[in-house]
Amino acid sequence: MAIQFDQSGFELAPQQIGTLQRIFDRICFEARIPRQDIRAGRLAKFLMDEFRFGNTDEVALTECGRWFVTARLAPPAG
Repeated sequence: MAIQFDQSGFELAPQQIGTLQRIFDRICFEARIPRQDIRAGRLAKFLMDEFRFGNTDEVALTECGRWFVTARLAPPAG
């Protein structure tokens, strides 16, 4: 699944799309999240929201994405 962008009017340059896709792919691979999984969709939305809010540094955004997967998408304990 490639990152799909909504119709919010937020425009991205091809380089920005490439950065977001690279981060998304890296985190999905590391966390073993299938790209068609609902968690992948949630991750994509999180990354896009962070990017829109100004977190455009690839390293920082990758770390935020890793945190999101660990803290927000982890299966419930028990």
